[in-house]
Amino acid sequence: MKKTVIKGIAFVVIFVISLVVISMVANQGNGDMTAPMPAASLPTMAIVEDGQEINQMYGYTMQMDTADMRESITPIKTARQINAVVHGYGTEIAGVSYELRSIDGSRLIENTELTGTQEGDDLYLSFRLKDLMKEGEEYSLIFLVNLDESRQVRYYTRVIQADYYLTEKLDFVTSFSDATFDAEVFAEKGYAKKLETNSDGDNSSFAHVDIHCTSSQVTWGSLDVTRIEKPQIWVKEIAPQTASFVLSYPVSYTEGGGQVSASVTEYYRVRYTGDTMYLLDYERTATQYFMEKSSRFTESGLQLGITDKNVVMKESDGGNVFAFVQAGALYVYNSADNRLARLHSFRDEDNDDLRARYENHSYEVLQVDETGNVTFLVYGYMNRGRHEGECGVSVCYYSSTLNVTEEMVFIPYNKSAGLLKADLETLSYVNGKNDLYLMVDGNIWHIGLEDKSSEIVVSGISTAGCRVAENDSMLVWQKDLKDYGSTLEFMNLNSGKLTELKAGEGNFIQALGFMGEDLIYGIASAEQVQEDAVGNQLFPMHQIRIQDFEGNILKSYEQAGVYVTGCRIEENQISLERISLVDGKVTELSEDQILYNDEIPESKNYAETASTQETENIIRIVLNSVPDAKKVKILTPKEVIFEGSREIVLNGEEDQNRYYVYGQYGVIGIEKDPAAAVRRAYEAAGAVTDEAGRYLNKRDRLHSSNQIMAIDGDYADNERSSLAVCLDTIFQYEGMVKNSSSLLAAGQ
Repeated sequence: MKKTVIKGIAFVVIFVISLVVISMVANQGNGDMTAPMPAASLPTMAIVEDGQEINQMYGYTMQMDTADMRESITPIKTARQINAVVHGYGTEIAGVSYELRSIDGSRLIENTELTGTQEGDDLYLSFRLKDLMKEGEEYSLIFLVNLDESRQVRYYTRVIQADYYLTEKLDFVTSFSDATFDAEVFAEKGYAKKLETNSDGDNSSFAHVDIHCTSSQVTWGSLDVTRIEKPQIWVKEIAPQTASFVLSYPVSYTEGGGQVSASVTEYYRVRYTGDTMYLLDYERTATQYFMEKSSRFTESGLQLGITDKNVVMKESDGGNVFAFVQAGALYVYNSADNRLARLHSFRDEDNDDLRARYENHSYEVLQVDETGNVTFLVYGYMNRGRHEGECGVSVCYYSSTLNVTEEMVFIPYNKSAGLLKADLETLSYVNGKNDLYLMVDGNIWHIGLEDKSSEIVVSGISTAGCRVAENDSMLVWQKDLKDYGSTLEFMNLNSGKLTELKAGEGNFIQALGFMGEDLIYGIASAEQVQEDAVGNQLFPMHQIRIQDFEGNILKSYEQAGVYVTGCRIEENQISLERISLVDGKVTELSEDQILYNDEIPESKNYAETASTQETENIIRIVLNSVPDAKKVKILTPKEVIFEGSREIVLNGEEDQNRYYVYGQYGVIGIEKDPAAAVRRAYEAAGAVTDEAGRYLNKRDRLHSSNQIMAIDGDYADNERSSLAVCLDTIFQYEGMVKNSSSLLAAGQ
């Protein structure tokens, strides 16, 4: 009997030991299959102007479309001298050369090897461009840095041979920025008088400050803010009088008795007349870096601190799990398990240099389920990791059970991150069958995440030419790819089914938007649709309908003699902009509303503004359930390592009739109609370029007087007709840069 008991105990002990050994082996195997994101390895570059670094450049390991690389511009004087620096960060540099190309990249003007002076990890370059540039014309300058026999990294900027008072403008901008940290200096230098303080300014939050705020708000009020590093400076646009600059730097300040840090970005638009500097526009945003500590969880919610009130977030159906974006990082919180995980970030406690903090990427949360799994996109410039130095879309999946993140697909993109963002913000959706739908370069793509397939659903549409439901599950576009026409294509992205909506004989139809997943559209008589000589459109809709995908008309709005020209959609209310139209005469009428009876689901976790005495208004996320802050687990998932490539190259025809609108920080829109693009750029004091990077419109300067003798003429040639030359000359004098030849060829 005793021997039997001993044998039984021995068997149990051996069984337990076996389980432990197997578990250790299994865990060791899993450890080998995952790893943290590798540190950044590529050097950075900058132009050196009067001893100051400007126009910082981050390296690309893929060849980009030169016409779209508009991150910065450097004016050079008649000597064409350029000074630059390569910051190696410990990486050995084998050689450096440069290419000077036409703005569209098609014509190589100069290709030269460079030698420099090594100072520690930094390589300083000084060279003179050849006398092959046309004064006042922009060119692409590409630095090619060889790291070893197999790795070549490209750095992009623009140059223009012109004396545009860069030194004077740069001195003003940097001095103004420095003075924002000292209210007395700010007042002494007269900067307070350059503000346009009025009721348009929001003086309740440091997250967004502009030229209309008080000088106290611009100088951080009573908050003791310290700039941690010198600012990175980019010259975005420059002309004889005007220039636009963007500055970026980290700051620190006290919050709740402890030190926190934030990323600050400043935008300046200035005008210099030779004796006076004018501040035309100023804007500053601050985004606090999220502190991954349990103390951020309180009874009132998850404290984000100083940040934009429009928090990017998505929750599961039950609201127990939600993902959110903060300061270039993506997180997920699972209330059931009381766990917070950082799903993706190029910046962390071990990687906090300029390369890690460079924010030229974005996130899109596609799916969040109740178990904590998240499907998401990382898109734009990849600061480090498997795709370091590439631009593209990384489709990732986070497994809550395994606490690992795995890349499902990578889609390379050879244009700027700004253009990619403009398209993906229009449409990015994945359904339950792992079918991914994206807008890229004016094409709607269907991508199979399981079989790595790709196909175009529709091509040649613009971001303004389609409408997408708020949850991205429904898509509608004009069949003839214009703003209006006879037929709408209505697609359910969950099922992949497509249906058509007809305007009816003698009518046109136009999509206005969605209320939930139900489509709002309008019907107008073809005879009443008008468009003036400059492209302003009047589309008077005599009937407005709300329709579901099955074809059921849920609501209809129609009044005799009243026409709708547009609408605003707010929660469950549609505000209609109305006119009367009698004998071609337009009279504006008061707005009317349509109340939508179907209940729009409310988020169980949501962002709200909270007032504090120390840091003014902050943002917090009100949680579905109050957590036990002391028991919150903070997780840092590793990445799954895999062999081979999961790359999908989208080989579709590019729409050549797309016009890129640039605003304060970069791309603000893409239009197929050049007139619409110019109007949008004018409102933003920005610029418009075509696919080849040529300006269609650019505001350069303002005139205080009109002197016809000041207009310098030019001559017609093979590229420009006499009419185009005349138009270009007039536009140039009025402070606008337009490509009249392209506009005339397009029938404008």
